[in-house]
Amino acid sequence: MFNKIAIFALLLFGISFAQVEIPAEYLGEALQNNLALKQKEFSLGKSIAALDEARGMFLPRIDLFSRYSRAGGGREIDIPIGELVNPMQSALNLLLQSKVFPADLPNEKIMFLREREHDTKLRLTQPLFQPKIYYNYSLNKKLSQIEKAAKNKYVRELIADVKTAYINFLQAGEAVDIYQNYMKLLVENKRVNESLVKNGKATPDVVYRADAEIADMEKKISNAETTKKSAHYYFNFLLNKDLNSEIKIPLEEMNSEKIENIDFYIQSALKNREEVFQLNTAVQAMESKADIYRSDYLPNLNLAVDYGFQGEEYKFNSESDYWMASLVLNWNIFNGFSDEAKVSQAIFSKKESEARLMEVEKLITLEVRKTIDETESAQKTLSSARKNKLASEQSFKMIDKKYREGMTGYIEYLDAFNQVSVSDIELLIEKYNVKKSFIKLEKVSARVELEKFIKNNED
Repeated sequence: MFNKIAIFALLLFGISFAQVEIPAEYLGEALQNNLALKQKEFSLGKSIAALDEARGMFLPRIDLFSRYSRAGGGREIDIPIGELVNPMQSALNLLLQSKVFPADLPNEKIMFLREREHDTKLRLTQPLFQPKIYYNYSLNKKLSQIEKAAKNKYVRELIADVKTAYINFLQAGEAVDIYQNYMKLLVENKRVNESLVKNGKATPDVVYRADAEIADMEKKISNAETTKKSAHYYFNFLLNKDLNSEIKIPLEEMNSEKIENIDFYIQSALKNREEVFQLNTAVQAMESKADIYRSDYLPNLNLAVDYGFQGEEYKFNSESDYWMASLVLNWNIFNGFSDEAKVSQAIFSKKESEARLMEVEKLITLEVRKTIDETESAQKTLSSARKNKLASEQSFKMIDKKYREGMTGYIEYLDAFNQVSVSDIELLIEKYNVKKSFIKLEKVSARVELEKFIKNNED
């Protein structure tokens, strides 16, 4: 029985170390449900709305104005009708020898403000020449693209986080399985020790030591199960699901990846990383901002057309309507050099973004090279862990056989047992470290085409 359990454990711990791929449905759920990603989408939506606002400035504007006024007092306009007309009327009457024309007309006074008045009109305003509108639209378009890149950057990080969380869950689950199977070996070993003591081939201390090893293994199992639960909860948190939702375990494993030429990863990163796109776009945005300030040197020309109704009473008929069309030119000649200062600020911001872009490209290249080195190191460490595992297994088999035949002590047996159990855990860790390294390499080199990936998951 003891030999069967040992063989079963060695077969279990000697499984293939191919990389496990996360089920695609989980990535789709993360894109749909992740709360932090939703916040990025809201920010992008706000940026798109600002772009629509800038686009609307190209179109004509129509306003309705309506005013009704009651007034009293104020300035009066004197019209000396009597003083001007009465002398002429008197002279004509004298010539005609008759009072044909009245000669006692009074002077008139007209109030400057009408007692009652209304003015209701529609005004259409159409920009004809306003360069600032075009450059403002260009700036908002660039800012919208930067927000979209920020969202895509988070999507890329989310993909890597979900994959890593899934790998951590699988790793924790296998660690529990390893410890549980070694627990079976320890329980069987205790039974063998009790038999040896009963037959006078060993002293009782070997049973006590077996109990201590079992207690230690129970602690390891408890810790491993806690780690598994934490990994389980965090994975579901990323997907915004109930923390206790079941996680599917893949039935098949895929072949391990191979590291391509280093230039392949660097070129992919410099071409596809969102940080590079954001800074390139920021440079263009600062140029558009400078153009906005430069446009203040130019005149603005607008067309304004009014159509409405005026009068002392609210009447909308042909007798009270009017229209007026105007070309309005506005040209600021001098503004205390503030426009020039604004242009200089935008140019310095552009140069700052250009310098930052050069720095980020170097940092990305460094990050890719470092990640490749880490991946290669993880692969080498995995190879060493396999050799160590194989050697530990062979050593344990030999010492286990000697111990059962009474040819070696229990301390030497426990030492071999601990070595093979530790080598199993180390091999498990290195197995998944390789996978995590490739996930990180995939992220830093931006090998996933996000637009196609997002579309596929939406479909």
